[in-house]
Amino acid sequence: MDKIWYYLNHSAKEKLGPYTDEELIKLLNQGIVDVDDYIWMKDFENWLKVEDSIYSVYIGE
Repeated sequence: MDKIWYYLNHSAKEKLGPYTDEELIKLLNQGIVDVDDYIWMKDFENWLKVEDSIYSVYIGE
């Protein structure tokens, strides 16, 4: 089963999702989600800042 992600826009304080892994990576590549935003999935206890995650490598690719 695919991971289902949500992200929290740091400036608008808006929670968006759900997104698949592929969709999240696309949002990161397009700069829609950036290093100052937060991501979460059901296996997480708390929101994780994108810059502190493995997904930070996809920013702006």
